[in-house]
Amino acid sequence: MEIDINQSKISFGDEYRIYINESECYFADSKLVSLLSKIYLFYHSENKARVTIKKKWGWFSAKYDIRYGNDLLNFTTRSFWKLHYQCQFRNDLFDIYGHRGRKYSVYKNDQQIARWDKEMVTWFEGDNYHIVVDECCEYELVIAFCLIIDNYSSKSNDGNTMTIDLGNIGFQERAFDSSWRPRTV
Repeated sequence: MEIDINQSKISFGDEYRIYINESECYFADSKLVSLLSKIYLFYHSENKARVTIKKKWGWFSAKYDIRYGNDLLNFTTRSFWKLHYQCQFRNDLFDIYGHRGRKYSVYKNDQQIARWDKEMVTWFEGDNYHIVVDECCEYELVIAFCLIIDNYSSKSNDGNTMTIDLGNIGFQERAFDSSWRPRTV
């Protein structure tokens, strides 16, 4: 399954159009509430958010609460220097690894389920992400993880006509697996 996330910068937050296999299925928006942001993920024809993401205060680390259905999950930084994040969902542990360049991988119980790339150059709008994910996984959570990383690493480029992101040139906890392919049903 392929997911594309296209961001638009607005006055006090961001909006995202989300496509699954080239069909627009979701939208998300972020609102700046005091100093901390909230992100809401909606299925395109519903008024109730499927996922709510709330940023928490953290020194040099990403800390977010994710409301997913009736569950409250905590997204935290495991290693600031090596771009390693974790999130527990019921009995499953998700590890999100940043790699050199603009790549990320998502592992569920130490098995890779997704990866994404961020566009290097964007014009007038915000960032663009391309996610490849297993068809039988919690892809709404994977979308949430991508939105969190975008929110956490945002440089507030409002008004720029062109943005260039060279990506990570530092350490990485786990090397990118270029041979990984998503599982289909």
